[in-house]
Amino acid sequence: MYVQHLASLLVSGLVAGALAAYNPACSNNIVTYWGQNSWGGAHLSDPANWEGSLGSYCQDATFDIINISFVTNFNLTGLPVLNHAFHCETVFNGTNTLHCPDIGADIKLCQANGKKIVLSLGGGNIYTYGLSSAADGQAFANTIWNMFLGGSSKYRPYDDAVLDGVDLDIESGEHTGYPAFINQLRTHFSAASKQYLISATPQCVYPDANLGSTLSSSWMDNTYVQFYNNPCNLANINNRWNFDYASWDTLTKTNANPNARMYVGLPAGTGAAGNGYLDLPTLQTNLMTLYTNYSASFGGIMLWDASWYSNNKAYVLGLANWVKSNMRCGVIPPTSTSTSTSTTLSTLYSISTLPSTTSLYSTAPLSFTTSSLSYSTVTTLISATSSVPASSFTTI
Repeated sequence: MYVQHLASLLVSGLVAGALAAYNPACSNNIVTYWGQNSWGGAHLSDPANWEGSLGSYCQDATFDIINISFVTNFNLTGLPVLNHAFHCETVFNGTNTLHCPDIGADIKLCQANGKKIVLSLGGGNIYTYGLSSAADGQAFANTIWNMFLGGSSKYRPYDDAVLDGVDLDIESGEHTGYPAFINQLRTHFSAASKQYLISATPQCVYPDANLGSTLSSSWMDNTYVQFYNNPCNLANINNRWNFDYASWDTLTKTNANPNARMYVGLPAGTGAAGNGYLDLPTLQTNLMTLYTNYSASFGGIMLWDASWYSNNKAYVLGLANWVKSNMRCGVIPPTSTSTSTSTTLSTLYSISTLPSTTSLYSTAPLSFTTSSLSYSTVTTLISATSSVPASSFTTI
């Protein structure tokens, strides 16, 4: 039984232990959105459980990328307008643009902990935004570069914090100018020493009504397809009339970026979306089906949003631990599961974290049973591949 106890300790340690950095070559990255406090919007009388500060979501290895939401009004007269719920409400004098030094400090903290912090544009269609021409797209790219990325401006909402890229959560408005917007951003990126990300968050209906032409013609690092709020949600994975993952996979593989990745977007709580929330065993089964069949483009999962994670932690941590353990980096996905009497170390600890010098980093995963190895041998082997000392293990 001590092997099962060690397994539980290792799995829980994946998220609670040393902070992991985003790796674009991996299939187990986890993304969330922060800044809208969507759980709080449905629980106005319970502020104690509203969304935490940005920095509070960067204290462990749960999330690899956090998208700050949203720049809600742009291509209008004046500077772009942001909405971060109750997190920041101070504006620059004479403008409607937020000035959020505390969020800027948290951005730096998160980046120091290996997280990518990305600016998300758009959001639900209650906001007013759009880029109606290539000229608009180019001009707005220069504004975003100067206010949030590697440029300079009198108005920088997060002061000298430099974000790690831009996400397009475009759900309304004119969209002709977004390819030019991306191209102009990439012109700025090409002269910078910092690596930046470009991502998009389309609805799962293919092609997306607002981002379809942009996704088919523009460089994309990550695409977070929202498999919720639509008949194409993940619950309908076996319904070929509603669920179409293959088209998104093909679009990702034919992107100008040969390393483009696609993520499965999911609600982080029962009320986070109109549909698409699944119990954990069903969700794991469906995700493994997708990962096994589409591993070449599989980047991980996206969860809406941080506030629902805070109020559904057991579920999200269980999912995050499972994703970190079962989706790998450069490893062929498993075709079968181990039996209850045998535990595979590589399924408990992401193979990307195993030192290349250890004998455990081999073509075949290490398996052991409660009777095949002594307690001291098992603890030594596990300690050799993790930061957990053998003294932390106990028999039961």
